[in-house]
Amino acid sequence: MMKTKGIAKMDEERISQRVLYVIVALSAIVFLAFYLIGYDTPFAGNAAFNAPMLTDLLLGFMWGLLAITIIASIIAVVRGIQRANRSEGVTNGIPARKITYTTYGVTALILLLTFAFGSTQTMMVNGQNFTDSFWLRMTDMFVNSSLLLLVLAAGVVAFGATRYYRKGRRK
Repeated sequence: MMKTKGIAKMDEERISQRVLYVIVALSAIVFLAFYLIGYDTPFAGNAAFNAPMLTDLLLGFMWGLLAITIIASIIAVVRGIQRANRSEGVTNGIPARKITYTTYGVTALILLLTFAFGSTQTMMVNGQNFTDSFWLRMTDMFVNSSLLLLVLAAGVVAFGATRYYRKGRRK
């Protein structure tokens, strides 16, 4: 049984690695095409602005990646919760169920709070005021949540790295 788990893990890693390479390659191709093919085309309404020819391709690619990411995230959360509920909650002395629920809960709480406290201050975009408070809050939410989650991740890594020092003090 252990051998098949190891093999399955290697296959998952290979698949994950190949998916990463495909996404990076497609991103590089789309962005290079965007910047190298007709990027300097002037905007018909105002020649001071560019209207790159492949803007629709870039936007479609980004929306596609967003949709795939949302679907993959939902599937991962559902599978993670199902696995956490199936196990006794502790794996190799690690409280896996608690970690799963805490991670999902903290992430959801951060998203909710950063949206609730997001700025709705008008912004100047392409020479015009942008006043849609929902999208201003959404933008603020994603920027602030990303920054906060990065700081939290760095803190957790630092805490984990000090494990051996903390372990030594207990003895």
